[in-house]
Amino acid sequence: MFRSMRFVFLGLVIWSSCRLLAPPAQSEAASPEPSAAPAKPAPAEKPSTSTWRPGMYLAQGVRRLLQWLHHGHRSVGAPLGEVKPFPRPGKPVSLHWHRQYGPATRDAQRRSSVLVILFHTPEDATAPDRLSTQAAEIPELSDALQRAARAALPVDTRLEGTSQSGLLLDHPAFAGLNGRPGVAVIDYCTDDPARRARVTATLAPMPDGSWDLGRLAEALQAKVPPLRWAADYFQAVKTATRRQQLLLIMFRTPGACPLGDRFEKETLSDAEIRFRLARMVCLKLPLDATVLEGNRRVVLIEHPAFAEMQHLPGLAIVDYAHGDPRLYGQVVSVFPFLERQVYSVEQMKAILDLPAGTLTQRTLIYAVRTHPERPASAYGQFDPALAAEAESHSQYQARLMRQGHHFWESRFHHINARLPAGCVAFEVCAESWPGQGLLQAAVECVRCWRLSPGHWRSVSSPCRVYGYDMHRGANGVWYATGIFGR
Repeated sequence: MFRSMRFVFLGLVIWSSCRLLAPPAQSEAASPEPSAAPAKPAPAEKPSTSTWRPGMYLAQGVRRLLQWLHHGHRSVGAPLGEVKPFPRPGKPVSLHWHRQYGPATRDAQRRSSVLVILFHTPEDATAPDRLSTQAAEIPELSDALQRAARAALPVDTRLEGTSQSGLLLDHPAFAGLNGRPGVAVIDYCTDDPARRARVTATLAPMPDGSWDLGRLAEALQAKVPPLRWAADYFQAVKTATRRQQLLLIMFRTPGACPLGDRFEKETLSDAEIRFRLARMVCLKLPLDATVLEGNRRVVLIEHPAFAEMQHLPGLAIVDYAHGDPRLYGQVVSVFPFLERQVYSVEQMKAILDLPAGTLTQRTLIYAVRTHPERPASAYGQFDPALAAEAESHSQYQARLMRQGHHFWESRFHHINARLPAGCVAFEVCAESWPGQGLLQAAVECVRCWRLSPGHWRSVSSPCRVYGYDMHRGANGVWYATGIFGR
């Protein structure tokens, strides 16, 4: 009897698999997400010539069953909320790195070059190759790194051949690294006695383990890369997709564009910004540029994904660097030139330093980071789980159309359970004026937090992890939430 039931169960599973694999019924296409940028022109639809063959789907059903029996219910892929960049294609770039401090300094003196010292944890033997591979994304930086003398040393490397004792990293010259892994640059190429053999720069890795290539290039005195602009939208999307990079779009008024010219001259001429932009695909378009969507041409700036550009010249960023479906192909930043003002060098650096996140998350983080008092909460570790909590509560406030720490007592314990050990959750909320655009609303919410001593204490204090988000209600008011673990 049990054997018969087992065969019946097996038959039901195969039948269900066949049903799942059968051609779906025709249904109306779902509307694209509001922040999803046009991806590519739709090709002409070909008439279908396929037919449903039960034998073929029966075989596929059996194969699916065997795969399920072999793999069980294991989940595949990164968990929801974990934001990871695509793995970069190609083999790691391998350069020769000295493994001792003495030979490295003698090599730098002989070559009259800078010495790059990479301090890494003893178990991280691949750190030099990762740095070399990342630097290879910018040819000018890769050339400068190859010209330099290089040393990869564990953080527990001790001083050699001196009357001093102790760790090399504890020497006052490397105080900028605070005894932690990072990069130090020593200048052996200058003839100035006051600068020769001195540490000229120290860099700590970013929270995701990558390096600020702009600062590294500046420290290595690399040649500033030219700013390369694409002029075709779909070609730029294709390039960004292939390279798995962010796409930066600069919208300009047709013909003469004084704001755009001023922005390029005053801000985009900065060397550090040039190095950061070299890792992105940059596109320059007039405000009246059109793209083919389906069978009709539409003005790109009028696409719902760019609604927060407010039909103004300025910048937009589309994410083709991260595999999270909530980010990939989505507009994740909009920075129109409001009130005929362009973004300064410091503001542009803040834009380019924003963590991977949604349009609303990144905009609110930008507003916090660029406040004149530089509140410290947005310089901790951006936590996708806390950002999801901030998103959920912002949406709840927007549905109620009422600001508040609703159900904080129960949410507090739920959030605390997701924090690193020893952290306690704090929350701030704010709302904008009705009818404000996204960027203006984010700035207004931060201004409101500044007016409340209790809220500002949370926003301005350092924290280990944080999440910010905001959502607009039917009343035209934006509701913002910040959640911190400290």
